[in-house]
Amino acid sequence: MATPRPPTRILIVKLSSLGDIVHALPVPASLRATFPQARLAWVVEEKWLPLVAHHPDLDQVFTVDSLGLRRRPHRWSALRADLRRLRAFQPEVALDLQGTVKSAAVARASGAPVRLGFSAAARRELAAGLAYTARIEPRSDHVVEQMLDLAEALGPLQRQLRFPFPIPASVQQDVDRWIAENQLGEFAFFSPGGGWASKRWPSDRYAVLAEMLQRQFGLAVVLNRGPDERDMDDAYRRANEIRARLFSGDVVHLAAILRRARLAVGADTGPLQLAAALEVPTVALFGPTNPARNRPYSPHCQVIRKTTATTYQRRDTYSPAMLAITPAEVAAACGHLLQALPAASPRPGLAT
Repeated sequence: MATPRPPTRILIVKLSSLGDIVHALPVPASLRATFPQARLAWVVEEKWLPLVAHHPDLDQVFTVDSLGLRRRPHRWSALRADLRRLRAFQPEVALDLQGTVKSAAVARASGAPVRLGFSAAARRELAAGLAYTARIEPRSDHVVEQMLDLAEALGPLQRQLRFPFPIPASVQQDVDRWIAENQLGEFAFFSPGGGWASKRWPSDRYAVLAEMLQRQFGLAVVLNRGPDERDMDDAYRRANEIRARLFSGDVVHLAAILRRARLAVGADTGPLQLAAALEVPTVALFGPTNPARNRPYSPHCQVIRKTTATTYQRRDTYSPAMLAITPAEVAAACGHLLQALPAASPRPGLAT
């Protein structure tokens, strides 16, 4: 019986968002180790291009701007052009790591004759399966390893649990100047945001935590503020006179400041996943979502969760499980990491 020919053109479909793309970064590294002669490409939403634009194991990166269609319906012609460029890559295999109808449609539009996606129980939207030629049941718990399970449908995989995210030297220098100008010294990075209110921890509790970290460990605080998150910043300031330095910037600058943080604290949200990928110690606050699947993928992560009930239903109010977490518990977890790990130093991140 002839051995199947290894694929020579592989397309990764992972369109969004920050944390989900970070979790997928080991996939091209593993495919490159397994199929060194293959050409590897990734298709991503234009908004998230910086996350994969300089991945050292990718030959090409394609973008689509489906999000822009909501603002500018006339962008349909641009989307069609994006898909033409994607088809010109002529992938033999498309791996849909996202499992939504949109990502499955992009995989099918790529023209790949083999389209692999997750089984019904593992994918986000059931109808996405209609676009796949094979549906793979992952055997792992964590989403990072589940995506590698999907890639392994192509054959035995040399798993590379690396999260390459090159940071341009000029960006790091800009962030280092900002840190020096603000006389930060060692600092903790707080990420109070998140897509759903039910996953968040209240801002006034971050404020109490900031006082504890300053008093007990001498740490300053940098508070991440994403789009439309001014209300969280205002709530923090009402609860705490300690001035948190606000950070608001693109994902590359976010990575550059995270690299300098002594630790990062947040809920199940993208910046915390990026911190773990950059080897920053993290304290992850979990409520409705399952840390076995979604926790920051790092040995230097302390998870705090006060429930075993899991739901991915989006709620617009704080969940009781998140409200059950106290600042004292979080401060204790921070202290454990600070004592267990050496002082902050420049962490891995290739300059471009």
